[in-house]
Parts: sequence; structure tokens; C-alpha cells
Amino acid sequence: MTYLRLLVVSFLLLLNIARLQVYGSQTFWPGAIPLAVRTPYLNAWMPMQATSLDESQLLSNTWPVFWKQAVLGWLCYIRVDGKTWTLFGSNNLNNTALGDYAIQSGHVIETELTPTRTIQVIEAGQINVTVTFLSPINPSDLVQQSLPFSYVALEFSSLDGQPHEIELYSDISAEWLSGFRNADVNWTSGQHDSMAYHQVQLVHPAPFQEYNSQASDGTAYYAMSTSQGRNISWQACQDIDCREEFIYAGGLNSQNSNTTFRPIDIAYPVFGISVNLGRVASLNASIVWTLGYVRDPSISYTLSGNNVTLRPYYTTKYEASLDALADFVANFSDALSHATTFDAQVRGTACNVTSDGKLFDMISLVTRQVFSSLEITAPERAGSPIRIFMKDMGTSQRVTPVENLYAAIPMFLYYNSSLLKPLLVPLLEQQNQSSVFPYATKDLGPSFPVVSSPTLTPDASIDHMLILVLAHAQFSNDTSILHDYYGLLKSWAEYLIDVRAQFPYQLPLDNSSTTRNSTNFAVKGIFAIQAMAEISELVYASNDSDRYSRMASSMMSTWATLAISPGNNPLVLITFGDQQNTWSLPYNLYLQSLLGLKLFNETVLSELTVTYGDQIQNANYVYGLPSESLSATPGNLAWNAWMAATLTDNMTRSALLDTIWRYASNNATESPGPWPLGLTYDVQHGTYIGGTMSPALGGLFAPLVHRNPVNLGLPTAQNSNSDKLRPIGAIVGGVLGGLAGLLLIVGLMLGLLRRRRRHISTSKDKTKPTPFVEPSHSSPFVLEKRERDPLTRRQIPIFARSHFRDSSLTAVGGPSETLPPASYHIARLREEELLGIRSEIEELRRFMQSTHIEPASSDLGAPPDYSSSRGDS
Repeated sequence: MTYLRLLVVSFLLLLNIARLQVYGSQTFWPGAIPLAVRTPYLNAWMPMQATSLDESQLLSNTWPVFWKQAVLGWLCYIRVDGKTWTLFGSNNLNNTALGDYAIQSGHVIETELTPTRTIQVIEAGQINVTVTFLSPINPSDLVQQSLPFSYVALEFSSLDGQPHEIELYSDISAEWLSGFRNADVNWTSGQHDSMAYHQVQLVHPAPFQEYNSQASDGTAYYAMSTSQGRNISWQACQDIDCREEFIYAGGLNSQNSNTTFRPIDIAYPVFGISVNLGRVASLNASIVWTLGYVRDPSISYTLSGNNVTLRPYYTTKYEASLDALADFVANFSDALSHATTFDAQVRGTACNVTSDGKLFDMISLVTRQVFSSLEITAPERAGSPIRIFMKDMGTSQRVTPVENLYAAIPMFLYYNSSLLKPLLVPLLEQQNQSSVFPYATKDLGPSFPVVSSPTLTPDASIDHMLILVLAHAQFSNDTSILHDYYGLLKSWAEYLIDVRAQFPYQLPLDNSSTTRNSTNFAVKGIFAIQAMAEISELVYASNDSDRYSRMASSMMSTWATLAISPGNNPLVLITFGDQQNTWSLPYNLYLQSLLGLKLFNETVLSELTVTYGDQIQNANYVYGLPSESLSATPGNLAWNAWMAATLTDNMTRSALLDTIWRYASNNATESPGPWPLGLTYDVQHGTYIGGTMSPALGGLFAPLVHRNPVNLGLPTAQNSNSDKLRPIGAIVGGVLGGLAGLLLIVGLMLGLLRRRRRHISTSKDKTKPTPFVEPSHSSPFVLEKRERDPLTRRQIPIFARSHFRDSSLTAVGGPSETLPPASYHIARLREEELLGIRSEIEELRRFMQSTHIEPASSDLGAPPDYSSSRGDS
């Protein structure tokens, strides 16, 4: 028996050594990581700034912060055999006074980011804890996407294989309620629908007001399910009292909450929930806390002088916030299952572009960041539209800044193009009432969440708006905006043509350029005129379409002659007739493949790829390319990603993406600091300049989104994928009787399927609709593209299921399976890989079944639980 025990202990020791080696492979080190990031005001981050990448410094002993750096009290302890360890939050109690109960900080072994989750593995004595911060992303379900709640879940395993006495504790402070820390707060605690919760609010809320970027009119919640019969206790008290009570006793006194209401920073009130698990070695289900920050109403909206208050979209289902919270708390297993599938699909698509995973790292960092800038609102009355508003996070309080929406368009097209309509409707309906001005607005007001009036200035917003409305129509197959606002769009196009009659000289200053007569600004306008030609064709205004198309073609010929330097190494000049040794980053050429246009010569684009590839090797551009080659011109992450999507060579594209990944992964002391990822930066040193939290970072999705057939696969990625699919081929061959020839057929069909998922048709009359249908609540979140008839109808259901542009997951029949919590972090990765393989097999099956069957043009497809529609585009 002794030898057996020794053998078991030795095996566990070797296993943990192996796990440490895996955990030590982390390479992505951003300056801050997202924790609870759901709305402009539920926005908590963990600083990751370090003087070096020495793992010994990675201790779980830091307060989460609001994106603008104000501390947000949020803490978690684990108590192991009477010894307390910090999992997150600052270990700032007086350890001398605690004596034998002194707290230690956990050792962070690994941090992993996905689009929906931040996962940390933390060693606390003889226990390894996996902490998962989950902010769900549901781009096809506006009720779910608008819920202002987030999860933190714990799983753990014993390192020595033995059971231990385990208690867990977490609390939030009232600092979540206001940036003005002397504001008075009050609170209630109790139970509701199988959950224990705390509810905290300001005594004197200020509707639609901010203080230091935090809202002053919300209610904070902290909750946990009581449905699993665990020993749960909760209490509201001063921070020192609650935390010391847990450290000494392993729990809280639910009957002894402090009800002395007071300011946020006086005897800091905190709101804790504790769980006593007894003697265990691991968990059969996660321990989950739910954090929320609710504002209802959320937007003050003025249209034509009439002001209304708009409520969050989830109120179309839930009238009371506690009911919404209770459902969210109860839905964790489904939310985790959805997130796992969602993340695995994004990972697969991103790795088809760069097999090293660096593009996936970056889009994982920014997905929650960009979605959190949105406020999704319900119609104020029957017949009113759904509206979504964007906050200019990190830069100002502007409402729906058009230039940032333009930069972020790849992300919305990738996750669900139908989201663009409710983002565009407020811009269009406001300007439809402002016909005095011939140009488009740059935003909807300066003070989010108050939507006051459009800011009408003669800048580049016409270009942006025409391109945005066309992209929405092409990718969603919903032409209603084009029909409803064609007069407005045409008036903008005419104004644009009048202004560009001065082309190529006297062009106005663009916010992406430091000089007038910018060639990059000019080419964007030319694409906008061609966009108007496409818009006109889609609404059957063929004469307008022909006229705009001829103008755009003629202007592009002139542009190419004047804007591109002569010789064998062409570059795009900063201004027309500029010096030959200066250049501009022509990221707006991405519009050619994004919109499926054929304005610019592809041969010249290939030549530009070579010369800009040479610039990437420049020692001054370690962290990407500047927008212009002029001294001290900053780099822009979104425009670098757009440029990467423009390049025609795989290795050059990967090289550029690698440089901007270095910036995103730079958490050195001097830069980018503890801020969330910033938009602009110094390309030579990687130092942050501005635009932290900017929604424009959605532009990082550009390499994933094309309508032209662009080669996005790297040879290494294709070889890797081929290797992974060999078992699938063997399985299929065995099922069909072991026919050797079928393996070749399957391989060819998989290759064709992957190509079709990556390559988007160039033909404008083959635009595939992606209308939005609310998915079944009993099925996991899945994304599926269906064949539709051409763009001939105005009325298409507005919120249909979303899709990923380059690949799609297939709906599986029956209720969703609840994925069991992984005891080890590596098991989670294997689970995601198995989900990806399962998706490939299911896609292959459907593809083979549908090879010789074409649905009728009017067929909208089967309901999601038993759909067998094709996944091509």
C-alpha cells in the first residue's frame, strides 16, 4: 500500500511539473486584461504592467480598475485548511495583526484570453484554482447582449491529490457606483428566485450624468445561485470586518449585515458572498458569482426637438432588473457552453489567417472592449426602431463617432452585419430631419449618454456613411435603409462630388492625415462614390448607378496616376505631387476587397505589397507602420490591420500583423502601461499615445472579412489543418466501408469547404443575405450562413441569427449540452479543440448531403434546431 501511495504521489508530481511547463508557455502580455467588460459603465480591468516577464512577479495581489484607472473594489479569497490566499484584489489587510491567519497572494501560473473570457490559473498552496471571468458575447440575441451582467467562476483541483478544507469568499465595494467617492449609498441584501444577492445604489442618483467617466445613475448587484444546496452566506459590512470574519471563521453572518448607510469612502462598505465547501479535492460544478451594473433608462434621446428616455433592450423581456439578474445567474452553464463554442470558432477562423495565434490574441483582447462601448435600447413605442448607440470610449464622451464606427466595421461584419442597422438608424433619422446641411454628421452629440443633436461639419463623414450603409446591405442582405434614405444618401453623394470636383487639389483635412490633399483621404472618397453606384443599383436607380460608377472609375485612374510614385518600387505618396521619398499608409484600399469592388488595379496592388513589405523590415517600425512616413507620425492599430488585409502576400501580411502584436503584447513599465489597449502609439518604441478602449479597435478584424476572393491562408496553417483532419478522413472512410479513394475525395471537399468559407464572391448580384432570427433558447449559440435570393426585397426580419464571415458553426439538434467544468485548464483547451473537430465533421456531413441539392430561392431555411442548410457563401 505504501508503494502504491508513493507511486500515486510521484505520478501527481510529474503531472504538475508537466502542467507548469505548459503554463509557462504564455507569450501574450497586454498591459491590462478584461475582467467584467459588458457596457460603458460595467467595465473592469486588471493591470498587468510588469518590470519584466519574470513569472515570480505574477502575484494575484492587484485591485481591478475601471477602464480609466479608478480602483474598483472587487476581491476574492480562497481558504485552504485555515490558510487564506488572495485570488484577485489587493492583499492589503494588516498581516501582522492577523498573526497565524496572515494572507498570502496566489501565484498566477497562466493567463489566457479568448473573445468572451479571461482565464487565470492560480496556485494557492496545495490547490490550483482556475478563475474564469466571463462576459458573454451574443451578437444575434439582443436581449442577452444587452444584459449588463458578468460572471466570475472558480474551479480547482488538489495538487497532492488529497482533500482539503476549502472556503471561498468574494466581495465588491460601493466604488462601482460613482467616480465621486464621497457620494452617499444605501443597500439591501437577501434572496430572490434561488439566488442570494446584494443591491447597492446611490442615495441621490444623477440621471444621464458621469463623474470621471463612471455613471452616476446606476445600481450595482452581486449575486450567487443557491440552487445547488451549498453552504452559502452573505453579509454587508465594512471591508475590514467582512474580510477578517472570513479569514478567521471561513464564512459570513447572513443575519448581521451593517445597515448604517454612508458615503462610498467612509468605512468602505463591501458586499460579500461566501461558500463553505467542506473537505474536498475538486469540484463537480463551478462556484460562480454574478456582477452587474444596471441603468434604466439608459439613453436620453432627442429627435426633432422631442425628447424621450430609452430603456435597455432586455426590458422587452424583463420588466424588473432582479428577474433579469436571476435568469442570468441561473444560465451560467449555458453561457459557458455558448462561450466555449463561440471562442473555438473565432480561434479557428483567425488561425486560418495567422497560424501562430497572434491575430487571435489581439481580437480576443478587443472583442469585449468594442462591444462594451455599445448601449442597446428598446423601441420607445410600437413601430419605433431598435437603436444602438456607441460611446467614444477612451477619447471623449461623443455619441456614435462615425469615424470610429467606420474603423470598427470589420468586427461588426464578422460577428453580425445586422448589428449595423440599429447603429446607423439614429444617424440617418437625425440627419433626415436636418436637410439644411448637405453633409453628414460626425456624431450624435458630445455627451454620452445624452443624444442631443447631430454634429454637422464638412468633413469625411459622407465617405464613411456611404460605405457603412453599403456594407450593411451587402453583408446582411437588408436593403431597407437604402430605400428609406435614398434621397439623403444621394444628396450626400452629390455634395461629395461637388467637393471632389477640386480633385486632386484643395481637399479638406482628414482626421487620419496630418496634411491637406491627402491621397489616402481622396481614395476613400472615390470608393464612397462607387459605393453610391452600388447603392443605386440595389434600389434599381440604374441611371444614377451608371453615372456614379463612371465618375468613380475616372477619378480612380487620375488618382493612381498622381498618387503613386513612379518606378519599380511604387509607394502611395502622402499628398499629390509630394516628394518621392515620403509615403502614406493606403489602408483605405482595403475597401476594394471589403466591398467586392474592382476599381483599383490588382497588379499595382501586388507591387505595393512588395514595397510596403520592405518598409515593415525598417528598424524604425518595430511595432507596425505609421499612418505617414513623416517623423513622429504615430501608428494606428486599426489602420495597420486594414493594411494587412489589403496586402496580397501571406508572408507580408503575417509580418505586419506580427509587428502590431508586439505592441499589443507590450506590458513594460513605460508602455503601454496599465491602460486597456490603445489605438495610437509610437511605432518605434511601442509607447502608448491615445485611444485606450477605442471602439475603432474593431478594425483588427479586417484580415478576416473580405468579399473579394483574397488568399488568406498561410501554407503552414493549411498544412497544420490538414494534419488535424486526417483522423476525420479515417472516420469517414471507416463509416463508408473503408474505401481508400474516399479519403482523397474527403480531403478535396474539406479543402474546397475551407476555401469557400474564406473566399467571398466578387459578384454583386450574388450577395448572400444574413437576416437576423432569434436563436432557439434550447440550443447553443451557433452561427450559420444561408442561401437567399438576391437583394430584391426591402422587408427582411431585422434581428436574425448572426454569422461569422469566413466560416460558420452549424446548429446541432436538440437541447444544448451543459459542458462540465474542467478540473484542469488544459482540459478546457482540449474541450475546445474537440468542439472544433465536431464542428468540422458536422460541416462535412452537411456539405456532402447538400452537394447536389440547391434550395429554392425563396427558402429561408429550417429552424436552428434541425437546420441542414449549406455553410458556403
